[in-house]
Amino acid sequence: MNDAERPPIPAELKRRVLVEAGHRCAIPTCRHIDVEVHHIVPWEQCKEHAYENLIALCPNCHSRADKGEIDRKSLRIYKANLRFAIEKFSQFEMDVLFDLYTTPIGKGIPFPVYLSLLIKRLLDAGFVKIVPIGTGVKIGSIKATPDALLITDKGRDFVKSLGIEEIGY
Repeated sequence: MNDAERPPIPAELKRRVLVEAGHRCAIPTCRHIDVEVHHIVPWEQCKEHAYENLIALCPNCHSRADKGEIDRKSLRIYKANLRFAIEKFSQFEMDVLFDLYTTPIGKGIPFPVYLSLLIKRLLDAGFVKIVPIGTGVKIGSIKATPDALLITDKGRDFVKSLGIEEIGY
């Protein structure tokens, strides 16, 4: 079957893929709004439009994926991250978790406790913890000096389960 005979992606399936990515490129560092639906395993090999094999990419990232500059394993990880982020965590929370994963074990990043609502789901899941650092400066009753935000063993295990190490994150 050549491209002229290739059936279009069904509208509901295409919509599901686009909504999953928020109608933006699925590559976290890109997030461009002009997107196309890309087959992770090329159409020529799979000959099907399966949700698990489709990802939203901007024309630039689509071209890079076709050239192999963005490999299939990476695309699958981006897809998994999107699916999970939509179901459970915000993009900000996922970014914080990935950044903490790259910090040495036992080390954290400065994090103002008054912003803990932004990472509430990570805290509730037990993936991160806030470690108080002294009394610090208070403005009114709000502590303005940041505490330390650390990833827990559970958080590290979760990130490992996403296959992040496989792409050298």
